[in-house]
This record gives sequence, structure tokens and C-alpha cells, in this order.
Amino acid sequence: MTETPKSSYPDLMLRLMPANASIIVEIGCGNGMMGENYKRINPHCQYFGVETNADASAIAATRLDAVVNAIAQLPILLGEVDCIAFGNVLGDVANLENYLRQHSQWLKDDGQFLVYMPNPQYWLRISKFLRGVWDSEPEFITAPNQIYFATLETIEKMFVAAGLHIYEIQTDYPQLSQEQSQQFEKFQTLITPLVEYLGVQSDRFQKIARAQAFVVRATKSPIKSRLFVQTFIAAAAGCARIRVYEPSNFTSTIPGTRNINILRNQPINLAMALPEEEKVFIWQRALLLYPQDIKRQQAILQRNFLIVAEHDDDPYFWPENADNKFLLFISSHCIQTSTEKLAEHLKQFNPNVKAFANQLAYLPPKRQHIDREPVQLFFGALNRQNDWQPLMPALNRVLSKHKHVVARVIHDREFFDALETDQKQFQPFCPYEEYQATLHTCNIGILPLGDTQFNRMKSDLKFLEYAGHGVAALASPVVYADTILAGETGLIYDSTDDFAEKLDELIVNASLRQQLADRAYEWVAENRLMSQHYQTRREWYLEMRSQLPRLNAELRFLCPEMFA
Repeated sequence: MTETPKSSYPDLMLRLMPANASIIVEIGCGNGMMGENYKRINPHCQYFGVETNADASAIAATRLDAVVNAIAQLPILLGEVDCIAFGNVLGDVANLENYLRQHSQWLKDDGQFLVYMPNPQYWLRISKFLRGVWDSEPEFITAPNQIYFATLETIEKMFVAAGLHIYEIQTDYPQLSQEQSQQFEKFQTLITPLVEYLGVQSDRFQKIARAQAFVVRATKSPIKSRLFVQTFIAAAAGCARIRVYEPSNFTSTIPGTRNINILRNQPINLAMALPEEEKVFIWQRALLLYPQDIKRQQAILQRNFLIVAEHDDDPYFWPENADNKFLLFISSHCIQTSTEKLAEHLKQFNPNVKAFANQLAYLPPKRQHIDREPVQLFFGALNRQNDWQPLMPALNRVLSKHKHVVARVIHDREFFDALETDQKQFQPFCPYEEYQATLHTCNIGILPLGDTQFNRMKSDLKFLEYAGHGVAALASPVVYADTILAGETGLIYDSTDDFAEKLDELIVNASLRQQLADRAYEWVAENRLMSQHYQTRREWYLEMRSQLPRLNAELRFLCPEMFA
């Protein structure tokens, strides 16, 4: 049983669905909201719903590819489905074993079930049962033939009998109010003597009693390999979301893959892997000090981890890397990074480097462009003063001609202050959700990068974000010329005068900027969503694990102190 963060049913189920599925069937899809959200992650999936409530089914039909009363009515063949998700609908199934076996016929050989099972041992349900107030929880029992009384042990037996392979059971812990938390603590204190009297392990019971439901993850065929990835996050702000959290969430949807992320103020526990799991330890943007941190690497090596350095910028930009002999790179088995140019650059420290390009975790809703709105010009980035300063006189000249343009700036106060216009708005550094909300209202975004070694190693993530939110991009050739199809998915400027000319054209030509934005949106949907790429990380980790004898021999050469 795996503990999960406090969650609600749709969020938890959505987070566990295979992100690259071709066909998903949701039994009990309700109004189709979960499927609609899934298709923002994987818009190319056929997502079907089964729903017997006519009102809910009618709404779901506007959101999903098809909604029917029974799975046999769908336009699919046996053995064609990647995932069947069961919502809170199994309570009135008379023979769950046969029901699961019948539905498993629709799964591919490597297909999986995702089943939400309410927990009868949830502490609030026990309390209500003892008080005889079942009617206060209609979603739990609404008919006399419901069989919600399935404990963990019963669930496991039913799935085994159906010929399925449970690889994980996650818990759904609801958010408790302060008063409820106090009530739960009192409940634990009072019930512990009874639990111990009955011969039940009190620690296990307390974990079960906290869960309002279980999410059972099962496969049709046995899992061939299991992977455990433990990541130490040294730089949470700015890059951890795109380089760690989102890839971890996606790879966790692969059966048999677990991810644990550790913040820099938390202790590292190297004993969290299960015996059958292949182990990977990732240092995200860490600075390892020479020579004292060699002992930390030795401890990880002795536990038989594959050691990976995650770094997505030119390491020479920070002198402390050189001061410590680039220990992170020479004492790790391999390096993962964000661009091919940076990968080649990092091979001077370690020959085993893999580039995983940044992707969008989900596709925002497509923009509906409105010609009559004031043109909104966007700029938001960290540490770009040297890049935008040469463009500022040209930018101000253009803005002086177009008084209706509103400049929207996030974080960079110097950029905001340098704008010679009253039509401007400033937001300090803000949560990513606020950044996205602002971006989604803008029409034009500028992406300046000067031609420096540090900039040449950067990724094209900003363009992906602009494209996803329907913003026409005007970008420097550095970095962006490798991604943007000039004149098709964005504009590239070659000089300050060219910048001014193309910005002027974007402001006056609504049709051009909408065409660029729409084509960029389509390009990202086809090429740069994480659902299309995340499995390559797991495949590379397993490949590198299979080459540990070679990697250890190279490590002995790169950093002999590791083996002293």
C-alpha cells in the first residue's frame, strides 16, 4: 500500500492514468470532466465513457469521443484498450471477480485497470456505523445489494482470482479540517486498545483508517521490470517543476515505476527501494563540494544505485562548480540535460550524457482570438537584462507609435521601468498558475537571447509556453531558430531594426499573429507534449542500469577517489 498526498478522487485517478494511452475507457464517467482534463495531457487519445445516468451521459458526450451504456457498445475490439478506469461504481456489482475478468478481455496484453474502491474501514465510516447514521453518506451506500465492504485483503484476493496482477494500491487521504484532525487523533487513541485486542497491527490499522478509498492499479500481464527513482532537488525554484516534478508524475503512470523527490532541507534515505526494484539516484542541480561530498557519492554507490546528475545550464556560469572540480559530473555515472548542445558541452566531464528536451505537461485550451481587444505584449523571464537592453530603444519606438498596446511584464522590474509608455502592467515573481493565466490573455511575446555561450545552451521552453497559450512569438535566432519555423510558427529577428519592423507588423496585422499562434499551438500539440516523450527517460535509466559494470569502470577512471 502506497501513501499518497491528500487528494480528491478525480485528481488522484487522473494522475495515475497512463499518459500516452491510445484508448481509455472510463466506467462510470459521470459528466466526462475527468476525461476532458485527460485529453489536455494526451489530446491524441480516444477517451470513451460508459455512463447509465442519462443527464450525466448527455454532458459527457460533449467532452469525450463517445459515451454509451455498456462497454460492448463502443467502437473498439477486444484486446485494444490501454486502460480501463472504474470510478466509484463497483458497489452494486454482484460478482466482482467475474466482472473484472470479463472487462479484462478488452485490455491489451500490457493494459491496466485503475479501480477506485471506497474503504469501509475509513474512520468516519466506522464512527457513522457505530452511530447508525448511514443515510448521512449516500455516496457510500445507496442500495441494499452494494458490496463496499471489501477490505485490502479481500480486494487482493478478488483481483488474483480474476487473473489480474496488482502492482500497487494507493490511498486517497481526504483533506481534514482542524476539528476533524483533532477528532481523528482522539479516535485513534480510543480505538487502539480494541484493535490490539483483536490482534490487528495498530500502525497498519491507523494508516488504513485514514484512507477514505483505495485506488487499485493492476495489469493484465505480470510486470517485467520495476524501477525506483529518487531525486534530490537542490534548486526547487524555476526549473524543478519542468525538470523533476512533471517528468516524475508522468513516469509514475508506468506500471512498476516509483518516484520519490527530496527537497534539500530533507534527509536522504537510501533504504526506500524495494528488493526487486532497479535503483536510480538523481542529483538535480546540486553543488557537490570537493573533497568532502565524495563520501556522499560513495554511500549511494555502495547501495547499488545508478547515479545521475541532472543539470540544465552551462556549469561554467557558476565559478563554484570549477572550484569544486566539477565533482557532480565526474562522480556520477551519467548526466541528463535539456538540449543537445548542452549535452555535447557536458561530455567534456563525462561521456555518458542524455538530452531530454523540455516539454509541456498539458495543452492549454485553444485561444479564441478577439480582434477588438487591445493588443497585449508580454515579457516575463529571469536574468535577461543583458539580452533585452539592446532592444529597448527599438521597443520604445514601436510602442510610441501604437498607444493602444499594453505591455504586460512579470518579474523583471528593470524591464518594466525602461518601458517608455503609460500602457504597462507589472506583476512580481508569481506562482506558475498566475504566470500562465497572464500569458493566456496576451497576443505577442518577445523572446530575446543574446549570443553568449550560456544562452546557446538554454532550452526553447519559453516558446513552447507561448505556443500553448496562443501567443505569437518574436524571438532571437539564438536557441529559437532551431525550433521556430520562421514565418510559420513564429518570427525570428536578426537585428534591432528587424526586431522593430517585425514587432510593428505583429501589432498591426491581427491575422498574421493569429495564424502564427494557431500554427505554433498545433505544432506543440503534435511534437512537444510530455505524454509523447516521457517513456524514454525510464528506458534510458534501465539501459544505464544494465551497463553498470562499464559505468563503474569509467567512474573509477573519472573519479578514482570514489573507490579509495
